[in-house]
Amino acid sequence: MVKKRITILILLVFIFMSTSGCAVKDKANPTGFAYILEQAGRETYDWQVKAAPAPEKPGKQDQTSGYASQPGKIAYLTFDDGPDSINTPIILDILNRYGVKATFFVVGTNIEKNPEVLREIVRRGHALGNHTYNHRYTGVYSGVYGFIKNVKVNEELIFRVAGLSPRIVRDPGGELRNSQALKRVLTQNGYRLVDWNVDSYDSRTPSSDGAIIIENLRRQAKKQYLWPEMVILMHDSNGHLNSARALPTVIEMLLKQGFKFEVLK
Repeated sequence: MVKKRITILILLVFIFMSTSGCAVKDKANPTGFAYILEQAGRETYDWQVKAAPAPEKPGKQDQTSGYASQPGKIAYLTFDDGPDSINTPIILDILNRYGVKATFFVVGTNIEKNPEVLREIVRRGHALGNHTYNHRYTGVYSGVYGFIKNVKVNEELIFRVAGLSPRIVRDPGGELRNSQALKRVLTQNGYRLVDWNVDSYDSRTPSSDGAIIIENLRRQAKKQYLWPEMVILMHDSNGHLNSARALPTVIEMLLKQGFKFEVLK
């Protein structure tokens, strides 16, 4: 009888220790997007956010930014080649801080690596665009069939992960601007090709200082013929941390110039 009680007591202690250990483990290891953001590096993220001036209190004219937007001045922030496990979460939190929405042209191979990040983009109210499945020029531009196949495979993947089927497409490198045949096939399949008219040039020198990116955009934002609809090209893929670092200053600069941010559809 005594042995039986001792055995039961030992089992109860073992169960208590096991469940307690699991609780501590779950608390110490967040899952989903919280885990991804932690992996991105809180130190890097904190530096990025603190580097930007705090948005002014919103006035009557603009409850989001605190700046009065001017008629006919629209800016579309677009980010290509993600989602990435480091840069995209940082960019998402910066956009959230300013109440700005953007359009993310995503690549299938990166969606497979970071499905939770893609879902977070959608959850936060941003728009998605199709940037082909693998972004490999040899396959994407092997012909009309190769391009459409790459787009459709990516569309199916986006739907499986995020439940959306974006109809806007951005071709890798902007190569389609010289191919009327591919443009026609896209239109026939119900897609709309979306290019850009303002380039941050962050893909040319992804490791360069964020100040270069800021200056590139500052210079182009002065051109009045671009004001009706500035479609700004940036990147959130691996190696483009400086694009994220430049983003707060870019947003502040455009808000002060009276631009209103919208998403592409």
